[in-house]
Amino acid sequence: MSYVVLARRYRPQTFEDLVGQEPIVTTLRNAIRSDRVAHAYLLTGPRGVGKTSMARILSKALNCQHGPTDTPCNTCDICRCISEGNDIDVLEIDGASNRGIDEVRNIRQNVSYAPSRARYKIYIIDEVHMLTREAFNALLKTLEEPPPHVKFIFATTAASRLPETVQSRCQRFDFKNISIHNIEKRLLDICNAEGVQVEPSAIHMIARYARGGLRDSQSVLDQLLSFCKDTISSEDVNFVLGCIDEDKILGIFDSFVKKDVSAALRIVDEILSEGKTSGEFIDQLLSWMRELLIFSSCDRDAKWIEFNTSFVQQYGNSFSRDTLMYMIQILSDAKTRTTDSLLQRILLEIAVIKLCRMESVGSLNEIIERIASIEERLVHFKSEPTKKNEEAVPAQKSAIQHMVLEPASEEYHAGADNSNNFGNLPDEKDVWEKILLTVQGKKKSTWALLKEGRFAGFHNGEITIEFPGNCSFHKEKLEQVEEKKLIEQCVKEVVRCDARLRLAVSKNGSSEKNKTNIFSGHDASNQLLTDALSSEQAVRKTLDLFGGHVVKVNK
Repeated sequence: MSYVVLARRYRPQTFEDLVGQEPIVTTLRNAIRSDRVAHAYLLTGPRGVGKTSMARILSKALNCQHGPTDTPCNTCDICRCISEGNDIDVLEIDGASNRGIDEVRNIRQNVSYAPSRARYKIYIIDEVHMLTREAFNALLKTLEEPPPHVKFIFATTAASRLPETVQSRCQRFDFKNISIHNIEKRLLDICNAEGVQVEPSAIHMIARYARGGLRDSQSVLDQLLSFCKDTISSEDVNFVLGCIDEDKILGIFDSFVKKDVSAALRIVDEILSEGKTSGEFIDQLLSWMRELLIFSSCDRDAKWIEFNTSFVQQYGNSFSRDTLMYMIQILSDAKTRTTDSLLQRILLEIAVIKLCRMESVGSLNEIIERIASIEERLVHFKSEPTKKNEEAVPAQKSAIQHMVLEPASEEYHAGADNSNNFGNLPDEKDVWEKILLTVQGKKKSTWALLKEGRFAGFHNGEITIEFPGNCSFHKEKLEQVEEKKLIEQCVKEVVRCDARLRLAVSKNGSSEKNKTNIFSGHDASNQLLTDALSSEQAVRKTLDLFGGHVVKVNK
């Protein structure tokens, strides 16, 4: 007799044998006990989780000589024929090869005939989503009102491809992926039945590799039994599946921590020299990074997360969440680019070099907070110049102001002449600084945009803020309803009266604000500090515009 693979030899024969589908099992068993069995069922879910096995078990439960029963005997002739797939009254049809309207017409003609020896005539159509639209339409009437002796059981991995008219005529059961724990338990039972010794770590690796499919794990175990015969170790699993050794993965992460590009590239060379592909390597790196990200993002005592304990303990605190997300993004981009590229090795090495040279990534909010703190200290420093500095550089200060300060625009003078709330220019500057400080205390992002403008007049309850020509983006953002209300509220708190906000853009496209702030009442050293701040402002503007973040790279 020819060899029968493990997936067929240990196929579930009763409801109790089905792994990881307890809600579906309970529902169908109760339906059989209470005589509430529907005329059509739709079993959907990923591959290798028990859909076809469930269809056969349900067929045996309905047609067993001792039934209908929720515990088919598996010994009578009908049960044995259904288990072998050759019963005359239980027809298993492959939807991929019998997908046309002619095959459905044959079903429609045959459903009127009573079963030969069983209680029900049952049609099991596997991969039913492969039927054509015409075939589905021809089946609709029969599916809605079949004869009392006919049952339909559909199985598919792509329920979304079925017409809604078909789905509405069936009771749908969604099969889920099987947990790693349940797969491990089932594989251990098979190994014990086969008399094979297996390491727990090897069983765990097989279960993880199957990704929720019990049949896939059984196929891998069958392959390992042919390779190892009596004893299976984790090294054997790595060799057969082509997985990368854990020591090399740990070495790569150690290189990331130490920023050792040479060691990382050496490990990449060893992995590729062993015949592993760049895609396999990136997939395993992403899997390990995912563990670190989940470990750092969730409660570290959470029992529902299955961690590689030694790995997360060693590297769990070496990378921040933002850093891990950026690393995953780099590897994901590299995986996408290497899929159809002949330069897979080069692209992989570039990604590894980036990961080795990158610094810890901080969130955009942290960067904005740091810049705002620097600017706040600078404003405080400017507002309280010491007497010593004023006496030391009066001539230099006067010369700088003479060279840089220009007359204000006509709109500014018009606003100043009509202003009846602020008074002269020094008072206006003082009020404007108070408004900025009030906005800064309420919402720093709004303050960061507003401070790029300058006060240009207050007339008839309307305050005008003018922005340079290159700051139209700031004006558009601040004209949003919630931003405008916030600024008007802050103005009201400062000037003690209601004020409407009007935003304008300078016609000449230049800004006098930065020049006035830099050189009014400061020495040359403060100018250098403000220049540095201006560069950080440019960085922040770019970040705000494109929604990016700052990455520091060692050179």
